[in-house]
Amino acid sequence: MTYKLQISIFGSEVNLILKDKKGNIVSKISWTDKRDLSEKIIIQIDKLFKKNNIFFSNIYKVDFDCDSPYYKKSKKMSLFENVSSKNKCGFTSWQIGEITAKTLNLSLTKGKK
Repeated sequence: MTYKLQISIFGSEVNLILKDKKGNIVSKISWTDKRDLSEKIIIQIDKLFKKNNIFFSNIYKVDFDCDSPYYKKSKKMSLFENVSSKNKCGFTSWQIGEITAKTLNLSLTKGKK
């Protein structure tokens, strides 16, 4: 069976969600980021996989989402626009989450060739 891994960061809440092909949630791990996301994210992904007895080869896609007002692909926004980011995903967390997802997706693509 194959799964999609969703990495979501809303405020300081980090969620790793494992979904089946139909989009149903199979499993989830959540924690509060304490400015140590770079140290924990891969470890927590590994825990999620072990908890569900799956391997990276069972993943077909990794998605990322966060609530930063600057992380909206469909809306072009100037960094100088006055937007409140209080209690939202911070820039560093956003970058760590997005880079992790992109790197894992690249690994998936390279592994299928």
